[in-house]
Amino acid sequence: MTFVAGTARIIVMQHGPPENIVFARITFPPAAFGDSGRLVTVDLRPRPGVYGLDLSTSIPPRSGVTVMFEYARYFSAPARALQVYRNIVPFERALAVGRLLPDNNIELLPPADEETDKVAALVPGAGSYLVAAPQ
Repeated sequence: MTFVAGTARIIVMQHGPPENIVFARITFPPAAFGDSGRLVTVDLRPRPGVYGLDLSTSIPPRSGVTVMFEYARYFSAPARALQVYRNIVPFERALAVGRLLPDNNIELLPPADEETDKVAALVPGAGSYLVAAPQ
């Protein structure tokens, strides 16, 4: 997607047909790329095998970009999560947006919103983001 920097944008990613259920919302406030009036290109790709996405931009964002994953329809706690948390409720409370680091570790980001069946965080810029919980 390409748009003019200085304008607010919300990009909605959906699962494919037939459900077309919202998967993620990526919010770019007006100041995300400054008020330059330049065109900015945002590339979003889902990450196969995990509940995540890859984000890249033609202009590095300054601040305020939020990624929110909506997981209610396809949520299923992995077996390892039930071993660690013993119950689905504490596991779901521990879920957060994580940033995949170059060494394949995950940095959990502070939550930006507290909603049922959703996790959100301000993201620092380009990278791979996914839904995760501490082990």
